Amino acid sequence: MIEHNIIPAKNTAYIAIKQSPQLAAFIQAARIFISDPDYSPGLNRICDFSQADLSHITADDFMKFVEFAVSEIKLAPQAKVALVTPSPEKRGIFEQFANKVDAGIFRIFSEPEDAVIWINQGRHEDDLPGPLTTPRPVTRD
Repeated sequence: MIEHNIIPAKNTAYIAIKQSPQLAAFIQAARIFISDPDYSPGLNRICDFSQADLSHITADDFMKFVEFAVSEIKLAPQAKVALVTPSPEKRGIFEQFANKVDAGIFRIFSEPEDAVIWINQGRHEDDLPGPLTTPRPVTRD
């Protein structure tokens, strides 16, 4: 099960992933998210996988979703994306995802509460430990 809630007044979306969704469910949920009238590329996002079982996700499925996300889910360079892992063993897959997306500021968390704190912090108040990616330069043709 994958649900989202966009809070326009806070420029934030909360996306909860629970149980054991298959690749098709991830893609369908992403399509529903980007078609929400309150969606915008500049939304800060908390993607909470803390209640998800990802043991069935293959490397092939992972790459298919990355390709879909990069091409279909627009993300502004300054948008913050908090990824909450279901377990420390799965941290690597989230780091791979963050490294393949060429926009946004990604951070990986073990606890949803830490993700909320980071999302609500100002742009220069980053005092939480953990990996952080910075916006990549925008290139124009």
